[in-house]
Amino acid sequence: PKAASLIFALVFLLYSDASKAFTPPFAAMRIKASKNTVYCYSVPSMGETACIEPGCVDHNREKDTQDALSSLSDECSRRDATKRTIGLLLSGLTASFSQPATELSYADDDTSSNSEESSSPSSSAMDTYQVEIDVQLDPQTSGTIIVEVMPSWAPLASARFKELVELGFYNDARFIRVLPGFVAQFGIASDPALNKEWLLCEKGCRALVDEPRKESNKRGTLSFATSGKNTRQTQVFINLGNNGGAPNFLDGQGFVPFARVVSGMDDTVKKLNSEYGMMESVSGGLAGSVNQGKAAYYGKEYLTTLFPKLSYIKTAKII
Repeated sequence: PKAASLIFALVFLLYSDASKAFTPPFAAMRIKASKNTVYCYSVPSMGETACIEPGCVDHNREKDTQDALSSLSDECSRRDATKRTIGLLLSGLTASFSQPATELSYADDDTSSNSEESSSPSSSAMDTYQVEIDVQLDPQTSGTIIVEVMPSWAPLASARFKELVELGFYNDARFIRVLPGFVAQFGIASDPALNKEWLLCEKGCRALVDEPRKESNKRGTLSFATSGKNTRQTQVFINLGNNGGAPNFLDGQGFVPFARVVSGMDDTVKKLNSEYGMMESVSGGLAGSVNQGKAAYYGKEYLTTLFPKLSYIKTAKII
């Protein structure tokens, strides 16, 4: 099977013009497509570069959502296809999920220079607090997750999570990536305006500086996703397994737990819709993957149109 997949991928590269669009995935970049500027972001941990076209929503405001989505440039599609094909060559259709998919940035941003400094509340200035997360698992089923946030583990992450919960950032947010036994990830707002401020850096990135890890990424803990040094923003994942060591080794990759699930791990978290995550796993990323750039730019419209079965957070509040 691996040999067949390699042959298939080679044929695809030889006969598809997608190979012309290949660029390394480890730095954000900007390209031109038609008359519009297309902004590209990279997800180094997944070896993926994807594109969004900022002007297409306004340009197609009178059209329906599907038309707006389909107006994304062909060059972006070729770029995505090429990155995934290279992934097939390297892995022989064996998906590698060594890291959670990570945050976004615009090409000209220097995230580290805009990172929030360590002047945020220290662990001694913050008490442990709990967050109640009401979840819609599917149209007929709901559940509740209680998270205990531990400032003594990671004061900066704890303060950021509290800020986002109080802002209502996570209300109506989808669990965009649920990989059984690995992670359940959320943190892209349903409101594009919030994503432009917090994720797409239109008003300057609000990334956190790194802080030392004090706890392991074991089952039930929560960590912020990261795409490198000083890049934690809004995306969070729940560890569905003990991911600190083999085979995922998240402890050594800059993922710092700041909270833990104290209620709802088995009766809610375990029941989050993993249909798309399973598709991603089986296809090696060719299907089932939420495009984070499009999700951030279009918000709820993109996710409900193309991924209608995703479980989502109805409300998150401090209790």
